[in-house]
Amino acid sequence: MKYMLMGVTVLFSLIMGYLMPYQDVNRSLEEKLVNEILFSTGEAIEKKYKIKVVGDGAAMPGGDIRELSLIFNTKKRLSKQSLRKLLVECSDELLNQINSNLEIRPFLNVYPFTEKNIEIVIFNHDQNGRGLTDPEISSAEISRGLLIYRTVDPADSFKYKNEFEETLEQALKDLKN
Repeated sequence: MKYMLMGVTVLFSLIMGYLMPYQDVNRSLEEKLVNEILFSTGEAIEKKYKIKVVGDGAAMPGGDIRELSLIFNTKKRLSKQSLRKLLVECSDELLNQINSNLEIRPFLNVYPFTEKNIEIVIFNHDQNGRGLTDPEISSAEISRGLLIYRTVDPADSFKYKNEFEETLEQALKDLKN
C-alpha cells in the first residue's frame, strides 16, 4: 500500500510537471495570442502541405511583436520551384492569420504585417528523413522579404556550399511563368 501511494504521487507529479508548461497562467495576452496564431497556422500548414512543424518563434521585445516565425521539415525531396511555391503559400497563410486577428493588432509593431515581418524556414529531407546535400537544396526560407535557398557541402554537413537569394517579387514572377 505504501509503495502504491508513492507510485500514484510520483505519477501525479510527473503528469503535472509535464502539463504545467502548457498552461498560459503566467503569459501576457500578446504571448497567448502569438502562441495561438503560430499553433493554428502551423497545424493548418501541416495538414494542407504534409510537412511537419518543428519550431516557431517570435521577436517581441517588451511585448511589441516585430516578427513571427515557423519552421518545418519535409519528408520528400522538393525542387527549388516547389520550395518557392511552398514558401510563398505558407507565408501568405501566416500573414492572413496574423492580419485577420483583431485582438493581436494593438501589439503588432506595424500593421499590416508583411513578408518583412515573418520568417518561414523549410528543411528539405528525403523520404527517410535524411538531409540533402549539394546540388539539392537542403533548406529554404523567406525572411525579411527575401527567399534564400541553401545547399549543404557533401564533404562537410556542417557547412553550406551554395546560397541563392531572390526577392519575393522575383519569386512571384517566377511562379507565374
